[in-house]
Amino acid sequence: MLERIYGDGPLVAQRQQALAALLDTFCDAYGEEGEIVIARSPARINLMGVHVEHRRGEINPLTHGREVLMAARVREDDEIHLCDTEGDEFPPRVFSIGEELARCATDDWVEYIESPAVSEVVRSQQGDWANYVKSAALRLQHEYPEARIRGMDAAVMGDIPRSAGLSSSSAVVVVSALAAMAFGELEIGRGRLAELCGEGEWYVGTRGGAGDHAAMLFGRRGQISRLRFFPFEFLGYVALPNHATVLICNSLRQADKSGSELSAYNETIAAYRMVLLLIKDILVKDLGFAPEVVADRLHHLGDINLNKDLFPDTIVYQVLHHMPARISREELEQRFPDREEELADIFRTHDPPAQGYRPRAVAMFGLAEIARGSGCAEFLEAGDLDSFGELMYVSHDGDRVVVHEEDGTVRPWDNEQTQVTDEYLDRLRAEVEQGVERAALMWQPGGYRCSCEELDQIVDLCRQVPGVYGAGLTGAGLGGCVLVLVEKAHQQAVMDKLRREYYEARGLTFAAEPCVPVEGAGLLRV
Repeated sequence: MLERIYGDGPLVAQRQQALAALLDTFCDAYGEEGEIVIARSPARINLMGVHVEHRRGEINPLTHGREVLMAARVREDDEIHLCDTEGDEFPPRVFSIGEELARCATDDWVEYIESPAVSEVVRSQQGDWANYVKSAALRLQHEYPEARIRGMDAAVMGDIPRSAGLSSSSAVVVVSALAAMAFGELEIGRGRLAELCGEGEWYVGTRGGAGDHAAMLFGRRGQISRLRFFPFEFLGYVALPNHATVLICNSLRQADKSGSELSAYNETIAAYRMVLLLIKDILVKDLGFAPEVVADRLHHLGDINLNKDLFPDTIVYQVLHHMPARISREELEQRFPDREEELADIFRTHDPPAQGYRPRAVAMFGLAEIARGSGCAEFLEAGDLDSFGELMYVSHDGDRVVVHEEDGTVRPWDNEQTQVTDEYLDRLRAEVEQGVERAALMWQPGGYRCSCEELDQIVDLCRQVPGVYGAGLTGAGLGGCVLVLVEKAHQQAVMDKLRREYYEARGLTFAAEPCVPVEGAGLLRV
């Protein structure tokens, strides 16, 4: 069974040891009586389609052989009792599903999590690990009030690095949902379950999508999944060529989206919602599109890529030309006086940025990344890793904040001053009309700016090593990991260079490893 999930390598022995430790913890906490289920969810990495799964963009994830495991036994009440193999860091917790839902009686999930009573509880427990288990159990019970989500005694363990962009928190949500379903009356398709897990995780205060959860649930050993949302669509698998591997390089800078980074993370998500308002407004008022056409065809940012007949790259560049480079909350309110409630909802999740929002740079990144997430599949299917790797570099440049030169010089990187100017957009539009391939939207970085100096340095160091096709951050950014697509024959050279020039130079423990794709999340079954 374990070989079917993990392959015939050393992971099988590692998982045997992990399962033994998990069961020891469970028995110490709850005794040895009764039957249990064991749920597992692997880490995930996303090769292309960063920051866009919640905008109807396509993602291209791989699973990785680090994971969260949960052993659970059903209870007769609705209490969930939790313990962890690392009890000092993750102390035991207990909560009642019914008592938590009773804090706000509503059939609207967003209204529930944003209610004063629930918000205060989450705020007072910000960062507590039990909130991720709550998010799964509460979302399932809230969505299916006629079904009974039963309580359980549960022990948890995991080896996914936290705040590293590998979605350790989402893995906890997924295993919690799988365990709860095993004891309940629910049969939910994996696509819908991924959506519910994504919405459930909003409980902790973030406003991300369901891409991480879907990547875990649809993972297949050795295969890249292709996924899209709104509505959820499984687009198939494509194999990573045998001569290449993906290195996961942990910067060891944590991006804690449950703590200090939460406002910055939510600001980037909110910027997309403003961008869509502005795009619709520009299409109608400045480019003469019929309002009913825009309203009918444009519900998500990704709809532009899916309606190329209506919105070719030349039109996109015109839209971006008309979009302000910076805009404040007050200016948005003046521009959309009839959208007061919608804007208030957008602003609620984060602090106002001191220099205003950056709609043009964010829009260009989002639209281009959606095009990359869709268009990269043809390179994978053709085995063209050079082009795929170059797209990884372009994507990372959209997140980049600094450049590390080979001589050690560090200089700022600002796409607003170079690659989203009026002149640059006009030149791209002219080149597209002339048939210049690299003027296409997918080859433009834009400016999302969710990287950091550490991630940028890892990318720049890897770019200096022969045999590296491409590199870029994974996950939400602001810290975490870089993915490096490299020929297997050269992976050791990359790790040696990073060991010397990044980890040892910064006094850090070496933290780079090859991705080991495993089967997606599920219950262990013999």
